[in-house]
Amino acid sequence: MKRFILTMVAVLTLGAAANAMSYKSARDQAFFLTDKMAYELALSYDQYNAVYEINMDYIMCLNVYDDIFGTFWTRRNNELRYVLSPAQYQLYLTLEYFYRPVSWNNRKFVFTIYDRYPKNHYYNAAPPGYQVYKGSNRYFDHSAYNGRTFGAPTSKSQPGSTMNHGTNTPKSQPGSKSQPGSYMNKKQAVNQGKQNMNGHRW
Repeated sequence: MKRFILTMVAVLTLGAAANAMSYKSARDQAFFLTDKMAYELALSYDQYNAVYEINMDYIMCLNVYDDIFGTFWTRRNNELRYVLSPAQYQLYLTLEYFYRPVSWNNRKFVFTIYDRYPKNHYYNAAPPGYQVYKGSNRYFDHSAYNGRTFGAPTSKSQPGSTMNHGTNTPKSQPGSKSQPGSYMNKKQAVNQGKQNMNGHRW
């Protein structure tokens, strides 16, 4: 009986590990999601990086189905409340693909943001966290964002303006050198993010 129990524990552990996302995959998913949140919620640069870290923490904690709307999902929402303005947070709650960004299909995690945005289209250069953040904030008992200030949200005439729902064409791209109405691919967005870090633009 003891051997059977140990075997079942090992099987369940292996199953959970099989579903766990790699660091590389988690940061790519976090970047894509955060890029779209920056665009629709008009995030400031400081907000953009903080939201990336929060999304990264949540995605790295996804191991099994119950994690999708479990403790780490709740923590994500609480952390975003510290980072977003009240108006941004209320808008966030109404956008299902941001509020509930992960679903489950065929025993796999599915990111619903891809139902709305095409893959490999980015509005923003990668945030600094894309290069350096490893997800350490999720280990803290306290919030890494409570009490911090993140700058005012960008206006509609500035990078990060709200989405033009009629054409799905960006008006501008915060942190990038691309022109209004254009997209960057992932390689361009990552390279631009590196240049921004080297030039201390963040």
